[in-house]
Amino acid sequence: MGAEEKIDTENILRGTTMFSNDELKAWYKATPLDLDWLEKPSRHQFRWRLPNDRWVTLPRQISNEETLRKQFATYAPRDLYIGTSAWLNPVDLPRLKDLDVPAPILLDHLVVFDIDFRPFCYRRLERARAVTSGLLKWLDEHEDLSLQYISYSGGKGFHLVLRDNDRSLFAIPEPRLREERVRASRQALLQRVLDAGFEVDTTVTADTRRIIRLPGSLHGTTGWCCTRISRKQLNQPLKTWKKTLPKHIRGLKMNHWPMGIKEFRQRISSSITRPFKRTSTPKHIQAKITRTSPESVSMQMSSQVIGTKGRSSLMAWIPERWREGQREYFIKSVTERGWFPIYQFQQGPHEFILIPRAIPTSQLRKELPKLGLQRLSTEIVSLGHYWTDMSHHQPELSEQNPELIFKGRWDETNDAVSKVPWSATHIEALKRLGVEVPASGEIAGRPEPAMRIVTKL
Repeated sequence: MGAEEKIDTENILRGTTMFSNDELKAWYKATPLDLDWLEKPSRHQFRWRLPNDRWVTLPRQISNEETLRKQFATYAPRDLYIGTSAWLNPVDLPRLKDLDVPAPILLDHLVVFDIDFRPFCYRRLERARAVTSGLLKWLDEHEDLSLQYISYSGGKGFHLVLRDNDRSLFAIPEPRLREERVRASRQALLQRVLDAGFEVDTTVTADTRRIIRLPGSLHGTTGWCCTRISRKQLNQPLKTWKKTLPKHIRGLKMNHWPMGIKEFRQRISSSITRPFKRTSTPKHIQAKITRTSPESVSMQMSSQVIGTKGRSSLMAWIPERWREGQREYFIKSVTERGWFPIYQFQQGPHEFILIPRAIPTSQLRKELPKLGLQRLSTEIVSLGHYWTDMSHHQPELSEQNPELIFKGRWDETNDAVSKVPWSATHIEALKRLGVEVPASGEIAGRPEPAMRIVTKL
């Protein structure tokens, strides 16, 4: 594997940028940002993420593209976003739950659908194009909306951005009630789209505080540009116009097929020069282990809710010694604390569960031993979070390891409402595992699971 190819693979896994600040500054100096579709840019919030993963919210209103580009003279964005709502004053917007301050005045809210299919490759993107094309035709026939634009996101899918022709909700005098009614209307629209069978990101459409990639901006992970496209392009196979999409000279190659498990393991194994070993282990013991124990490569995910301080999700492989009574105790204990829903997966005889809630890590650490998961608590003490294998470690089975299969919820009959925020990080993890989480209410963190690759003896 060449050095450049290795960097690309690592960045796909970690979700981090492959570009330096100087490279990003050069991109934004040479490439125009697309604001032509906006009636008044000064009504929208602009946010971006820096190469060091820190977020910046523009502390002022801007009226044109030139003013926005001047903000990147020192530090250019890895990823650049614009708010989907228009506000009388988009600066220093209070949170929805901040009821002690005056509510901001919502002037408009774009109807946005985000259609993604992972991983980043031609076949998945072509599928996303077909779904987006079908959705737009359905919206034309069933909803009173006007198309603002269609864009390729620069990553794994497309954005449909529309405007609601019914302006009655924006005439509601009380600002807080106005925003509530708009959110409810968007949620109802989203449900109609889902009922019609379209696979869209359920966290985007109904959120009046949502941000989406700005056309003309660079996708910091893939190196492709978020680009507006026409209806004609959307209705044609991707292969007929893919080459017209702009990207950075060091942008990722768009493979035709997603990487298979066997190829993935081979590429990752070849990029690791030596396994992780305890330096204190005597050499004769190391030699014995090396000769008799097969080596495997494992992808691990962190419990940390990225973008928060001191919050983690609960995910674990269920100990094989557990009996039905232990399982019932676990379900009762976590649901009493508002830690639900409990999503269950199966790999062969092994069970894996994931609870996508942003639980205070200190609280989680104290409760894990009571739940029979002492080892995870110990790791939190050491690291502040813990790592979990995304496949059960069975080196003796090699390539015959069965897949991780979603089996449903442990707490299917639970219809209670939790006061614990959702974890955006682990909602995203579940989405990558093929499970859509119908999250409503407060969502904490960013949708970027922290992943790493390790070798095991």
